[in-house]
Amino acid sequence: MIRIVNGTDSELHTFYELLRIYFPAYETSGELFLIIDTTAENKHVTLMIDDDQYENTFSGTDEYELKRKISAWIASEVDHPNKEPSLWGSLTGTRPIKFLQKHRRELGDAGVMELLTKDYLIDPDVASLLMRIAKRESALIGDNWGRGYSLYIHIPFCPTRCEYCSYPTIGSDNKEAVRIYMDYLLKELSFVLNKMGTSPETVYIGGGTPTSIPVADLEKIFQELRHLTPKEFTLEAGRPKTITTELVDMIRDYPVTRISINPQTMVDRTLKAVKRPHSAEDILKAYKLVRERTDLQVNMDMILGLADETVDDVDYTLNKLCALAPENITVHMLSLKNGSKLFENNSVFVKNTRSMESYAMGFLEEKGYHPYYLYRQKRILGNGANIGYAKEGTESIYNMVMMEEIHTVVGVGMSATTKLVDARGNTIRKFSNFRNMRDYTDRFSEVLKKKAKYLGDVL
Repeated sequence: MIRIVNGTDSELHTFYELLRIYFPAYETSGELFLIIDTTAENKHVTLMIDDDQYENTFSGTDEYELKRKISAWIASEVDHPNKEPSLWGSLTGTRPIKFLQKHRRELGDAGVMELLTKDYLIDPDVASLLMRIAKRESALIGDNWGRGYSLYIHIPFCPTRCEYCSYPTIGSDNKEAVRIYMDYLLKELSFVLNKMGTSPETVYIGGGTPTSIPVADLEKIFQELRHLTPKEFTLEAGRPKTITTELVDMIRDYPVTRISINPQTMVDRTLKAVKRPHSAEDILKAYKLVRERTDLQVNMDMILGLADETVDDVDYTLNKLCALAPENITVHMLSLKNGSKLFENNSVFVKNTRSMESYAMGFLEEKGYHPYYLYRQKRILGNGANIGYAKEGTESIYNMVMMEEIHTVVGVGMSATTKLVDARGNTIRKFSNFRNMRDYTDRFSEVLKKKAKYLGDVL
């Protein structure tokens, strides 16, 4: 088990996340202790890993600098046989691009590259990738930091639960649950739209699998949004069997601009292994239907590290997807999340996915797809990252806004999060709706009170 002794709240969080990256097996087994002894002039740190012990003293009084130095020591100087490699040095956190953008404004591009590679020990190729994405994001967002808002609508229903999923989902065959949920969701959505008073910059309907509920119920949401004029409107339709002629024809009557069709892999044996009840052929049929009957932009997700896949399997999936020529391809690295069957059954394990990640990047860039947003997750395999790729001019605004907290995002529905961002692009408040349906419906008045209290403060 990983334990931090005598650390401040900030140190507890930073060092735990860093040690979990470099020593993932110790999250659930073994003994790893980081003991911090603080004096007026320095911090003496002792790292105990099973029977091995490492010590160092760091002089100074600046808490931020001391924390960075200790992190760098753990990342670069502690040499233990159970230590896993990482290209990310001592940098933790899910939003490295946001971190980079903040320091770009303070240090300039050259200064930030030095900060990343010298102070945080990030691999130069990774630092260059982050800079490329940050520059692309800046060009796309322009001076719109902190302006307007985006709307996220959560549909927690799914036909089945995949082995890697940790989201609080409800079976879409539960018709009574769908009926009750939609009643409350539409009330909250109407309340939010009236409170905001203006059209969002982007709309994103996610889940779950939003398209797993009856088309008539989904259309009720679209009817609430029909008067809006967002620049981008995304509908997640991850499961191909939920993409029907009825659904596609309904969508055409509303301002939807983008749809996600998510194979995760085009290898049928893997789909079966992770209990994703569709085939690669189902993906091809769904994609063809969308292309023939709409002019929507299409995103397709894939996940690296599923089951026993190798680089050859990644190549197979990439070839199949690129032959379809979707506008966006998002490459996720498998993350072992609390609540997922994979985490429960296998605990924490390490799998070499770095070669898969490198291969996917080279393949997609050669096919004309460029990385435009990136984020990391806890327990992500190979200490990698999730990267969104897009053809020129088709980048998703919502993905950048949501990940980098560029402007306010208002979340509607069970477990949806709202982040309020001020005119300077600073996040000033974050709150979430209840994570289960019973609390969301039984305590619905609390949901509306919180929205009433805080919405509009930063617009």
